Amino acid sequence: MKVPADSLSGPETGQGPIRLMQKLPQERLNTAAQGVAIMEKNRHHAIKYVKERRAFGKRIIDFQNTRFELAECKTVARIAKTFTYDFAKRHLQGALDTVNASMAKYWVTDMECQINDRCLQFFGGYGFMNEYPVARHWCPSRVQRIYGGTNEIMKMMIARSLWKFKAFRRQP
Repeated sequence: MKVPADSLSGPETGQGPIRLMQKLPQERLNTAAQGVAIMEKNRHHAIKYVKERRAFGKRIIDFQNTRFELAECKTVARIAKTFTYDFAKRHLQGALDTVNASMAKYWVTDMECQINDRCLQFFGGYGFMNEYPVARHWCPSRVQRIYGGTNEIMKMMIARSLWKFKAFRRQP
């Protein structure tokens, strides 16, 4: 197919795939940032819900397990945010590489799904009804572990970087 020169993604023909590959770290960082935002949203929705919902005569937030679960969610979300912000800073400095972007994408989206599952659990059966935001966030969160390269591919990219270290190389 012939493409007009003004529609090319760069100054040279045939460089589209290369230009796309150069932007993958940024795409993966964006996915991690989205994951952080959804973790925070679902955590806030869950907190609001457990303050209102009652079971066995008291608010769900009054149960020790609920508070412990929410404390863990907050901790993981904070770590994910700090981790992602560090890589965003590297990106702004032009120093974000494929390995670090892969770490951010896979770890944050894995944690995002764990946090979302915990938050959904507070809602019980309501958590699967689209009237509640935790249900509406679940499917888009889950697919983040797939697009931009599956999390298994991200781990392969990270593992390949280990071969740079002599201690990890195969000995003949």
